[in-house]
Amino acid sequence: MKDIAAKLYNHILNPPADAELARAREMAGSQLPTIWLLGKTGAGKTSIVRQLTGHSRAEIGNGFQPCTSNSSRYDYPPEHPVVRFLDTRGLGEASYDADEDLRLLGEGSHALFVVLRLRDAERSATLQALTQIRRHARHIQPGHIAVIHTAVLEVTDAHDRQRAVAAAQQAVEQAWGGPVAHCEVDFPEPERGDEYPDTVGAEELAGLIAAKVPELRLWLREQAGAAGARSSFRRLSGEILWYAGAAAASDAIPLVGLVSVPAVQGKMLHSLAQKYGVSWSRRNVSEFVSALGTLFTLRYLVSLGGRQLGKLIPGFGQLAGSAFAASVSYASTYALGRAACSYLYHKQADIPLDDGSIRQVYQRAMKEGRDARRQPRD
Repeated sequence: MKDIAAKLYNHILNPPADAELARAREMAGSQLPTIWLLGKTGAGKTSIVRQLTGHSRAEIGNGFQPCTSNSSRYDYPPEHPVVRFLDTRGLGEASYDADEDLRLLGEGSHALFVVLRLRDAERSATLQALTQIRRHARHIQPGHIAVIHTAVLEVTDAHDRQRAVAAAQQAVEQAWGGPVAHCEVDFPEPERGDEYPDTVGAEELAGLIAAKVPELRLWLREQAGAAGARSSFRRLSGEILWYAGAAAASDAIPLVGLVSVPAVQGKMLHSLAQKYGVSWSRRNVSEFVSALGTLFTLRYLVSLGGRQLGKLIPGFGQLAGSAFAASVSYASTYALGRAACSYLYHKQADIPLDDGSIRQVYQRAMKEGRDARRQPRD
């Protein structure tokens, strides 16, 4: 226990150099879970991003950066991104090249969301692009596509609305060649003159995204918010999820995780303590490790070495071994950050720790992290 506390303290006291952290940042950036929004200008893509992030229209507009001839990307949050929004424009132009966007997606977790404004009957450009994507897609599996019908309250009659959704769905499914999941949303924006105050489909949208890109389940849940220590954690959840993604990305490479994962975790704890205004003294680190319990100590030692060995086994290491290592590093880093937030919150507020409370937070978060990485996407 003391040895683990000493190692953890050393990583916190001596966080990784800029070059090492930059490498982790590059690895994490190359594997960001991506929400690909395919739709015409005015279809409601910005409103969807706004609903999910809470950013203003201006912030979102300034945040999108060109990345291919026809697409722009928006990484959120900017400092420690956990999700990438890919917005494809120029639909209907003869120069549109789906392969360019598909190459950008790479092998990371992603899903294609076709965005259709319900009252807009002119969908030919979007459907043509979808057909091209279907023909050229190498990484878009049947279960990785969905339709978001936007501005549904513009069609005021419920029966007419139902018929309009059915017609749009039929057109998309014909273009894609099979059934496609969907949801109906309406996110009014008063500054644009929307008079109706209701928000429609927010929970359904979050559920649809979580089903298609399960790595975003934890982020979507934390976006909902809560009170007390969990509210404090919510403010930092994006940063913790970024560190979890960085640890997972680096641990997918044999032996790299032995060095980078503890360093990334140490940097995370160092950063979290600064946010809470609490210093990691040797006493605090020892108390934190003790609060995590013996199971954490054993898991920290055994799983790190064991999963590195698994990545080196011929035939197994390149697939299952690397995937397992990345999954464990993601879950353990998320759980460590979640437990640290609870510990630091109690220290900051001078609230005595309940016996076993930090251990319970860690174990629950560990399960949540594993579930997020294991859930099938098809």
